[in-house]
Amino acid sequence: MTTLYPIQDVFTRGEISPRLHARASLDFYRAALAKCENFITLPHGGIRKRGGTYFAGEVKISAKTTRLIPFIFSADQAYALEFGDRYIRVHAYGARVGAVEVASPYLEADLFELAYVQSADQMWITHRNYQPKVLTRTAHTTWTLEDFEFLDGPYDPLNDTATTLTPSDTGHLTPQMTSNFAPSGTASTGSGSASAWQMFDRDKTQDIEIASGGDGYIRFRNAGGVQHVVDAYWITTSRLATGDYDFFTAWELQGSNDGTNWVTLDTRTGELGWGNGETRFYDFTNKSAFEYHQLVFSGGGGDDAVVTVSAELAMHIAAFDQTPFDLTASSIIGINNDTGFQVSDVGRSIRLLGADGIWRWARITSRTGTTVVKIILYGHALPNMNPITRWRLGTFVPGKYVESGSLYEERLAFSRKFSVYASATGDFDNFALGEKDDDALEFVQAGGGQANDIVWIADSDGAL
Repeated sequence: MTTLYPIQDVFTRGEISPRLHARASLDFYRAALAKCENFITLPHGGIRKRGGTYFAGEVKISAKTTRLIPFIFSADQAYALEFGDRYIRVHAYGARVGAVEVASPYLEADLFELAYVQSADQMWITHRNYQPKVLTRTAHTTWTLEDFEFLDGPYDPLNDTATTLTPSDTGHLTPQMTSNFAPSGTASTGSGSASAWQMFDRDKTQDIEIASGGDGYIRFRNAGGVQHVVDAYWITTSRLATGDYDFFTAWELQGSNDGTNWVTLDTRTGELGWGNGETRFYDFTNKSAFEYHQLVFSGGGGDDAVVTVSAELAMHIAAFDQTPFDLTASSIIGINNDTGFQVSDVGRSIRLLGADGIWRWARITSRTGTTVVKIILYGHALPNMNPITRWRLGTFVPGKYVESGSLYEERLAFSRKFSVYASATGDFDNFALGEKDDDALEFVQAGGGQANDIVWIADSDGAL
């Protein structure tokens, strides 16, 4: 019988599994290969011989395992990264880039278990036993390797035990005031009200006269000339907001270091439709510290336009400017498999549901014992220091770091065991879950202990 050799001119499917060698009826069979060795398939259909190699130079320690990883910014700017035992060197155009050598934590035995994903001048590197890192190129000869910090997530499941967490501070700029000058600092208004302090006393159930008309200001000066950075605030209007009195509808939050020259930190207009006792939250970007802060407002909404009333103003000290404060657990139950806080929890995030029903998040900065850690608080100040019953610990700790990463529709995605976590769209650090389409995402596979761990993820044809 004559052997037939049909002409094949398309090879885009590459090598296929031997289990498919007899499936000639499949469409992709006619574009596939049983074996493709020393050739590269082309997207146009053909194949070509693979490129050759040449000796460019010795690695740092030839006797040890070394791994080369590509770092491609563009067709004109491409590098080969030499990953060795606790170091990274950079090569380009067939030679080493200057004396660039970046210290790394990766041991020789772990180099070929590293996963990585790159975008522009940054590469995220993951391994289940190492905190995720980000390698950044800021210039041809300037490279840095730093810990990648997840902002507000991902988190373990919600606490379902009786263990509570009690903060020793709230993150407020102001103490809980009892007069215009006590316990510290100075509260004042444009009208010289003796009740200015009540805007900072943590009591939302009030009707405080701030101004005798529709315009004015509420101000706080830190004691002893201390300066702080404020990056968020919330306002609670009075219980009579829908009645005769005026309330804030437009304002500027300002900072000053002499009480005369003011810098605008945040501006709001058209803040209408307040309900009685309603709280609204605002945040903004700010890195500057000030001794004075004030809300300069114009009012409206009331029938008389004579008196402006409100209930509370709470300004949040930026986390990086805070003095870490205690977070005390009532028990070790529910924390790290009932062992309590561990030294390895330092740097871990934790989510806290305040008494006002609003989630905040914090980062653990140090450990005092199995039931006490110190934290800094992000987002907004807590309403009080009551015990918190609803909380979630951050997912990633030593031995539980991410396995692999990928980029997907402007999101940075990571996998660990059965789960995939994706950042907010266009905000690779932000892993806070929410209801908006561009908020972070979390996919937890219910494997029942029978699903294999996810060890590799990639963006492919519009899916992850």
